[in-house]
Amino acid sequence: MDELHFFAKYACNLTAENFPSLTGRRRTHVTTDTEVLLLGDSHGWGQGSPEYDDHSASRPHMAAPYSNGFFSKLRQHIIGKYGWYVADSGQVESSHPLAGFAPVSGGGKVVRMTRPISDKYDAAGIYAPRASEQDDREIWGYLATDHKFSEELIALPSRPAEESALYWDMTSYATKLYIGAVASSWGARLEVSFEPYGASKGLAAGYVYPPREGYPQVTRLVSGRHAPAVGDEVEVLQGQRIVIDTYFAGGEAEVVYCIDFGQKQKGRLRFAQAGANTKAKSFEPEHDQLSCPIVALRGVVFDGNNVRNFSMGGHTVGQWLGDGTPSYNDESQAHMDQLLRYVPFTPTLVVIQAPIVNEYLRQTPLAVFTSHLHDLTDKLSRHLNMDGKKRTDFLFLTTPGDKRIMFQNEPSAPIRYEDYYESAREFARASGAGFIDFAQYFESCVHDGILDYELLFDDPIHPSPFVNEFIARRLSQAIDLLM
Repeated sequence: MDELHFFAKYACNLTAENFPSLTGRRRTHVTTDTEVLLLGDSHGWGQGSPEYDDHSASRPHMAAPYSNGFFSKLRQHIIGKYGWYVADSGQVESSHPLAGFAPVSGGGKVVRMTRPISDKYDAAGIYAPRASEQDDREIWGYLATDHKFSEELIALPSRPAEESALYWDMTSYATKLYIGAVASSWGARLEVSFEPYGASKGLAAGYVYPPREGYPQVTRLVSGRHAPAVGDEVEVLQGQRIVIDTYFAGGEAEVVYCIDFGQKQKGRLRFAQAGANTKAKSFEPEHDQLSCPIVALRGVVFDGNNVRNFSMGGHTVGQWLGDGTPSYNDESQAHMDQLLRYVPFTPTLVVIQAPIVNEYLRQTPLAVFTSHLHDLTDKLSRHLNMDGKKRTDFLFLTTPGDKRIMFQNEPSAPIRYEDYYESAREFARASGAGFIDFAQYFESCVHDGILDYELLFDDPIHPSPFVNEFIARRLSQAIDLLM
């Protein structure tokens, strides 16, 4: 059965009308600021998948960094399909905002240091947990730190007749460059430009394509939206060099600038101090290297695209939301509020593996289950969405339940697995969300005599490697259809 016939029989709402955000972005060729969230339980982790690392020290709220589960493979598919920016490590998730900086030969002094992230910032969701948020770091681990500006920074001193400069060799193409900086009364000017790689790299002009007319454009990131830069803080010289003044008389503030090149570019980026406002003070008057204004860089992030697996083992939907009931792994916490602190844009797409096994084990009343699904989608849709327009698309999926009850005739609890599956299906139909019923497909295959049910399970309540691989392929095909 090819994917279209499979979707026709076991899915609903896989249409352009039901995925307006993906459809609009595809038709207008928007390739940046894409936030894809993956939610599920331990099935979404990848428990039971090929080479499942069951001895990993991962937490109940984060999949092991190494996983071949269906969400991990979907993540890899999305990254590869769109050619998202890949760091030197070859992995998007290893992109540390300071990792690619290297000193320019003869580029003077640069100083690495740590400085607490100020409480004054406009770009929500783009900073790693601060000192007061270490519980979030414990709960979410790498999910809260990758692609995030942290307390680490690089200082470029602004000294007369002495240059301070860094370069960053881009490893992939990108359209947007996000720069995290600290603005203050000691802030100096930062100049950003493309520098020729040299003939050996084949990029003699410094960038792949000539600059697009009307670009580059520079904005500030404010609550997931792009706002014009304020006053004279940004200047574009000859269409190629961007000068950003990080002087700010009103104290210390975190600022994220976005340089939009208007098209994919690749080359060697050069970051240099370019003097300072006459009002700028010295950063540390008693420090030899820093007794002058400085440019304080938190780092850079390319394009603002991310896809993360926030599956939580042993949780119901209500427990994702913090409904007051303990999960099988921790006391009640508002996990969705926690994780959204590290999501810098309104989610573009949310793929949700309905945690049916955990709902069944808890015997969540069906009306409560449906209400929690509504609360979940509402919360995600409203994140950084000030005008309330439809910006988030949803795709739900099911996975096999309990082998003993589904296929070995063990008695069921009063609210059956099929009741939860049907409730999830009806919620998707009513809300306009996409829905793929993998559980029904596998059950039909067993009842039709074409599949041994023992091949569906790694243990009585976790899917097998085959199931993970099958779901991964079909989810990837759904993405190819819709995204």
